Amino acid sequence: MNYISDTHSLVWYFTDDLRLSRKAFEAFENCIKEGTIIIPTIVLAELMFIADKGKISLSFEETLDKIEYYKNFQIAPLDIDILKIANKIKISLEMHDKLIIATTIYLGATLITKDKHIRNSGLCSTIW
Repeated sequence: MNYISDTHSLVWYFTDDLRLSRKAFEAFENCIKEGTIIIPTIVLAELMFIADKGKISLSFEETLDKIEYYKNFQIAPLDIDILKIANKIKISLEMHDKLIIATTIYLGATLITKDKHIRNSGLCSTIW
C-alpha cells in the first residue's frame, strides 16, 4: 500500500515523537518493508520553513538525508494535475493542506495525518 505523509507525521516519525499514533507508525514501518511513503513537495517546503524558524529539532538537511536513506520514500512533485485537483477542493483549508490532499487523490494513496478537519472531510482516504 502507498501512503502520503503530511508534515507533522513525517517529522514525528523521523524524530521518534510519541505524538505519532500507533497506526501511523505501523504504516511507516510497513512501507519500509513493502509499499511506498510519498512525500509531497509542499510538505518539504513547509518542513524547510518550520525547521528554519526553529520550531522543530529536525533540520531540512537531516530530513532529506533520512528520505534518501529509506528506499521506499519518494518525493511527489507539484505539477499542473495536482493543482487542478486542489482547485476543485472547495472546503476551507490552508493551501498546503489542499495540495497534500490533491496529491493523495491524484496518486490514489492514503494520507497519514492527525488533522481532524482533513480526516472528517471525506476528500481522501486517511489513517491515524
